Amino acid sequence: MAQATNFFPTQNVSVWYQKETTVGTQPDDAGLKKLQTTSFTIPEASFPLEFSAPRSGQFVSTANQGHHAQGTKMWTFDTTLRGTPTSILLATEAVFEDASSEAALNNNYTFPTGAYLNGSTSSPATFDIRFEDGGADTTLNNLVCNGCIGTGFTITEDIGSEGGEMVVTINWATAYVPQYGSDAISSQAFDTGNAFNIRDLTAASSEIASDNDLVIESWELSVSRPIERVHYKDITDGTFAPFGYVMTGQFDVTGSMTVIRNDDVHDLLASFYNSTAVDINLTDGTFVLALDTCLLGESSIDNGGAVLKNTIPFVAVGNDDISSATKMLGITTA
Repeated sequence: MAQATNFFPTQNVSVWYQKETTVGTQPDDAGLKKLQTTSFTIPEASFPLEFSAPRSGQFVSTANQGHHAQGTKMWTFDTTLRGTPTSILLATEAVFEDASSEAALNNNYTFPTGAYLNGSTSSPATFDIRFEDGGADTTLNNLVCNGCIGTGFTITEDIGSEGGEMVVTINWATAYVPQYGSDAISSQAFDTGNAFNIRDLTAASSEIASDNDLVIESWELSVSRPIERVHYKDITDGTFAPFGYVMTGQFDVTGSMTVIRNDDVHDLLASFYNSTAVDINLTDGTFVLALDTCLLGESSIDNGGAVLKNTIPFVAVGNDDISSATKMLGITTA
């Protein structure tokens, strides 16, 4: 057989997404939207190889001891996007099921198990992610990931990177085997929004502890949650699809700011050691990041540039009163 001569240029690969109508099942193309993707990773339809215990008196493994570990794997991948309103609300919807503006993670959040059950059609919270021209075959040129769930996202802005534009990275996972397909996307839609920019931050409203209007050169926010699959439902169709997903721990909401070291930093010094919560707010008049209850971590001084700077890490936490809903994290995009 002659060597294949086809190949897939990386720049040709485009990334599309849509909400699923049935958890783990590929919808039609009607809801697909092309993301403003700057980088990505692609999961392969492959499984870990495991071997049973070696036999006494035998010094090699045999073929029938090898097993591909179907029914236990989670495929993980990332999409890095320009920080448009669509990208931000996709991240919040994927990770804490809120696609409205203001998207809020509250202290009384409960993981909606029913929205992640295999085959559920009741308010599914999973996504179909498509890598157009990410396949390996001339005809089956697309890679389709169904049942995708967000396990975390990171939002960053840096005056020295990407022209100051916001960058959103979403971490995805799925317990459904990636599939190869040939269907062309017929009902195309596009994210045409503009990315937010750190240069537009409002100086008088971008602050820690309300009154400290910091000179911010960069900031980042990371939100993550631990997700695991639940076994596999059946093997009659050979897919080893899971029963669903569960969240096995707490949200981790962390971040940091790099700011010019000045009087406002001095006014924060007590918050570096007194275990007292502060609020953090960033806004450009349209984009708003609101963290109502944060504890500041170990700040460090950077003397490698023209002026002294501080990097101030923080952890966002829930309000101590857990008897009612209190906003832990809020992101407004409009």
